[in-house]
Amino acid sequence: MSTATTRGRTAVRRGPRLRGLTWLIWRQNRTAFWIGLAVAAAVAGYALVQHQHAAAAVTAQHLDACRGHQLTEGCFSRLNRFGQHYQFPMRRPLQAMLLLPFLFGLFLGGPQLAQELESGTYRTVATQSVTRMRWFAAKLGVPLAMTVVVSGVIAAAMTWWWHPVAEVMGPMFAWHEWYPFYGVGPVVVGLSVLLYLLGATLGLVLRRTVLAMGATLVAGAGLFALLEAVRPHLWPIRTGYAQHTDEPPVPDGAWQLADGPLSKDGHRVSEAWDCYASGNIKQCLASHGVTGRWAEFHPASDLWPLQWTATGLCLALGVVLLALSVWWTRRNPA
Repeated sequence: MSTATTRGRTAVRRGPRLRGLTWLIWRQNRTAFWIGLAVAAAVAGYALVQHQHAAAAVTAQHLDACRGHQLTEGCFSRLNRFGQHYQFPMRRPLQAMLLLPFLFGLFLGGPQLAQELESGTYRTVATQSVTRMRWFAAKLGVPLAMTVVVSGVIAAAMTWWWHPVAEVMGPMFAWHEWYPFYGVGPVVVGLSVLLYLLGATLGLVLRRTVLAMGATLVAGAGLFALLEAVRPHLWPIRTGYAQHTDEPPVPDGAWQLADGPLSKDGHRVSEAWDCYASGNIKQCLASHGVTGRWAEFHPASDLWPLQWTATGLCLALGVVLLALSVWWTRRNPA
């Protein structure tokens, strides 16, 4: 009887299990982890259903015929109806995606080290034959892995939902605006990791939970503003030149960054603003030596290079924060 019971217990214990510090960190954060996993599963399920509905509508309404062509009145009308049913409902979720990295930074990163340093409970762990660096690695590593998993699942789900709608709507659903750009793709994961590590680093330095959370919000907003400012320059900018036109020479769906007038010999010249109020604009422009236009832009094919470059920049900044945290931990013994 006792032998069978022992065997049964042994069988139950087989398989992967969390142990030691990993188990402890999971226990400390299990509520946040389970909420994150539940939200990721819900978003994934909802996005899957919406993707199927949008893809079916594209086929049923023959919207593929409108793709990549000058829009006729019929195509414009059909795309407008499609957008009302499938694009507009997507806007709020895509806008809300910008909050996701801040949630990781504020509620997972900020309190992660600050709570234990503020309350002094880290001293209990330090007496259990656990080195300071092991404790630090576990405190950062386990939530970091969960951040990657949850943000990755949500980003993949939103991208899956967004793709068929954006592919049909084209320039009517501009890919380069702050949404959907920061609501889809790998940049969601990159920003989530960066703000999580920012919160954890500030918590380590400030040693106060509420103060660390507030600093994370302010510093995170600053980092996002910096990323948005450099985003156009993260991938080589294309330049187009065209003579005998008053329209910027950019392809459909491109992200136009700048444009201006062009002289007959192909040089950029100053804009002749007075001509646009005259009766004969072309004749006035020609009298000022303006015969064409130039433009700087990113074509639609630059979406994913810009996404991956922005993600790499976020991860590089995250590595800097991680190195700073390691240095601070070694310089300031518990």
